[in-house]
Amino acid sequence: MMDKECSTQMQDLFSNPLFKTGFFDFFLKMQQEGIEAARRYWTANAGVAGLYPNALEAYERMADFYVIFGFVPRLKYDQALSENKSLKVENKFLRDTIRELQENLFKEGNAAAQEIWHKSIDKQLEVNKEIAKNFFEIFRMLKVGTE
Repeated sequence: MMDKECSTQMQDLFSNPLFKTGFFDFFLKMQQEGIEAARRYWTANAGVAGLYPNALEAYERMADFYVIFGFVPRLKYDQALSENKSLKVENKFLRDTIRELQENLFKEGNAAAQEIWHKSIDKQLEVNKEIAKNFFEIFRMLKVGTE
């Protein structure tokens, strides 16, 4: 719990306009460039501002809070979002292409072509399973190696 002195410091902190401005800049830097850039920014500017004795510690706690909740910088989020959109478009294209191929193969009624198609799909599934198995094996080996 908070004691009286800590509570007073927090009230003083939140009533300080320099802190509010600094916090906004700090948080904006975290969102745009990440935690490390925000820490560098704050440690460079905290001594100059002279907000209060525990200002560095307060900002470190805010950075910890940001990290614990898994927040990511806006730039990385936007990159992941645009990559996700392009992957959705690519997946739709691939699904449509495969559906067209299947329709063409099955319309012809050629049993040999259908058999080749099924075998190729089965082989692809086996390869994908093997790749996943190898990936998890490598991951397991790396994890064991770091312990």
